[in-house]
Amino acid sequence: MKHGGSQLLNQSTVLILRLFLGALFIYASLHKLGDPVSFSKIIYGYKILPAWAVNLAAIVLPGVELIAGVFLVLGLLSRGASLTITLSLGVFICSLAYNLWRGLEFDCGCFSFAHSPRGAAADLLIRDLVLLALGLRVVFARRYACSLDWLFGLERGGKCFARD
Repeated sequence: MKHGGSQLLNQSTVLILRLFLGALFIYASLHKLGDPVSFSKIIYGYKILPAWAVNLAAIVLPGVELIAGVFLVLGLLSRGASLTITLSLGVFICSLAYNLWRGLEFDCGCFSFAHSPRGAAADLLIRDLVLLALGLRVVFARRYACSLDWLFGLERGGKCFARD
């Protein structure tokens, strides 16, 4: 494969990952935004935050997920949006790992408020580690194909599948 072909494959991969992660975080935010009380109960179940911070986190986190997801799908402030998503995944991973280490059973709250089956936390940890790796790939991309960053002049050369 010529250099241009590998560059096109690289940009295509980053575009697909950007759209996937953005859509995933948008989807994950919707049920939380629709029912912040249930989400606050999930956060409380992690037994990490002080009581005064639980409701604040239940209101702020889904909004951050939604905004970062929308920005990532649109390709607007792509590096910052992907960094926000990746840092969020890092926090989720640390929270899951800490509770696994403590032997606590808890519900994830990621995509629904349904009760997680016993032992699901290890699977969630693996899933989030994979998502973290995908997010890091987007964070460290050289350019973002088909993005509003290019349209608004926030990134040079980020046209749909530009060559160096």
